[in-house]
Amino acid sequence: MSDERPITLFMPLLNAGAAAYKPVQALRQREDIYCIIGPMGEGEQWKFPPGSMVRRSPKIMPDGRQEMVATPVPEGRDRRPRR
Repeated sequence: MSDERPITLFMPLLNAGAAAYKPVQALRQREDIYCIIGPMGEGEQWKFPPGSMVRRSPKIMPDGRQEMVATPVPEGRDRRPRR
């Protein structure tokens, strides 16, 4: 795993209605790839569960703030955690 401090990404929630996000922690693995760390709250369904490799992308939230949101790693990219 990475020796860096976790960052906050906003996680799309699958069971909370349209455009629902939750702040979660992630560790940088390499370049622009991050590993989501948990735990996932009881009853929550994250688009990317703990242990998933994601990228971060800017998104304007419903309240007008710009936040970094967890997004999929493109096909063909190395999704393995850094050792």
